[in-house]
Amino acid sequence: MLVGALALAGCTAEGAAKTATTSSGSSTPAPSATPSPSPTPTPAPTPSGAPTSGPDQDVTKPPTRPAALDGAASEDSAIAVAKYFAALVTYVTSTGEFGEWDALSGDECKFCASVREKAAAIHEAGGRSIGGAVDIGFGSAFDNGDGTFVASVELTEYPSQVVSADGAVLEDVPETATYRATMVLAQGAAGWVVEGVQVDEIDLAP
Repeated sequence: MLVGALALAGCTAEGAAKTATTSSGSSTPAPSATPSPSPTPTPAPTPSGAPTSGPDQDVTKPPTRPAALDGAASEDSAIAVAKYFAALVTYVTSTGEFGEWDALSGDECKFCASVREKAAAIHEAGGRSIGGAVDIGFGSAFDNGDGTFVASVELTEYPSQVVSADGAVLEDVPETATYRATMVLAQGAAGWVVEGVQVDEIDLAP
């Protein structure tokens, strides 16, 4: 779905991205104990339902709405909102449901308008989108200090097709690809707004 909506928003992601840090510590080893016999554990049952990652996700299920949408403006909140917006792309293309998309889309966001236009055209013609599931990866953000944030999100998009009402394949994206979506976001009186998006295909191979 991203392949068909790479309309750039004319925004520049300036400033250094927030760097995630991890910490580790050491602890004193516990004294060894003589093991005692225990019953063989019973394997936990496999959860039912569609997977939450990979190509077989249920793309008609809306992504979970993050609490950050209703929280204070911060770099962490901007990352969460950016990840949510990225996850919405396949959902709106697959379902034609635009409520959340429209609420977050800024008036000047060309990418936002492009995705909506493509999704609306598919569904108004009686077509449908198949596949295109997305795994959301690393995110970072930078506070511009003027009320806007630049957030970057890495994502992997799986193969997809657009099929017409009579079953003809109108668009076929057979490859899995990885992208970096860079967004300019702001939080106003009505909540968070995505002011612009730039999507670049990237190669994460070592």
